[in-house]
Amino acid sequence: MATDPNLAPETHNSEQDDEQEQAQTVADQARALRKGDPTSSVKVGGGDVQDLVDHMRDMESSGRIDMGAYDGEETMDDNEDKYGEAQKADPELRSDGT
Repeated sequence: MATDPNLAPETHNSEQDDEQEQAQTVADQARALRKGDPTSSVKVGGGDVQDLVDHMRDMESSGRIDMGAYDGEETMDDNEDKYGEAQKADPELRSDGT
């Protein structure tokens, strides 16, 4: 890249001379190569087995959060009775008295 002789030398950044290696150029090339939905789940081995992406989309569309990932974990809720007896995470946990 030729520099303007009327400008001070410090206005030219030699690190930007190689346009093909600049981040914005590489990002544009990657976008051009992307095909389809970037958030779609890819079934390895085929089949209709629900994967993590499908499970997350089900939770999002239904509005219900699957708390199964926390089964067996210690409950550190200070307000155990806040949502009623039926919603207690651990029925063995002492009541907080509310």
